[in-house]
Amino acid sequence: MRFAAGVDGGGTRTTVECRTMEGAVLCQREFGPFNLNSVGEARFTALLEEIASFLREEGTCEALCIGAAGVSNARVRALTAQVMDGLCPWRLVGDHEIALHGALSGRPGIALIAGTGSICCGKNDRGEFVRTGGWGHLIDDGGSGYALGRDVLSSVVRQWDGRGEETALTRLVLEYLKVDTAQELIAYVYGGDKSRVAALAPLVGRAAEGGDRTALSIYEKNGAELGELVLATARRLHMETGEVALLGGLLTGDPHLRRVLEDDLAAHAPGLRCVAPMQDAAAGAAMLALAAKREQA
Repeated sequence: MRFAAGVDGGGTRTTVECRTMEGAVLCQREFGPFNLNSVGEARFTALLEEIASFLREEGTCEALCIGAAGVSNARVRALTAQVMDGLCPWRLVGDHEIALHGALSGRPGIALIAGTGSICCGKNDRGEFVRTGGWGHLIDDGGSGYALGRDVLSSVVRQWDGRGEETALTRLVLEYLKVDTAQELIAYVYGGDKSRVAALAPLVGRAAEGGDRTALSIYEKNGAELGELVLATARRLHMETGEVALLGGLLTGDPHLRRVLEDDLAAHAPGLRCVAPMQDAAAGAAMLALAAKREQA
């Protein structure tokens, strides 16, 4: 059977979707993490070979689109070429591109993604593509899980110093981490990667439910930063109306943050409408592979 395939390469798992040349879904299969920096070249190459073997078993792959973070890394491209060049025409794109294509089923619009990090991208009816944000937690990522967790920790130490007001977040943080002292808190924050900070993001919602002013201000700040990503993307695409797909664990799982974002957009860009994603990123990758094949015909 002739088909096209899309790969959604994630940090914890990789999803491959195969579609007929008419666009019908044939199958999905999951594999291990698609992250060269984390797994090393040997395991990364082994993953690619697993995917290639699976695609050969399914029939004749006519086109392949691989979407993942870090695809600008020259080694990612070189290792992919070693495995995929003999299989079929293939392309590498950013994970935000396949997320956008899947979320809106290829239609023009905007995708806002907020998980541990944050990024926004969009495509207008002229086919112009724009990316905004996504510069990483050290210099950007406003509205992300990391940003909320960092603001939680900041509010705790500011209360301890007498620079900030008392907040329920202090008690929640100490209970969640099972620590009692500033030294233990510092050891937690600086003893691991950014996921440790992002893990504290849900505490903002718990404090906000009780009316905590600091928690509510954290939501206002980060919701506005997400709104800025969408507004900047829309301006650059000259879009006054359209759909904004909300993706990522933070936006799908935190109704407080989503409400602040929606209110912000309603005030500043009433023509933009927030929607749930229609399809996932693997579907977006498969559809992009089909589109590339049709362009070649």
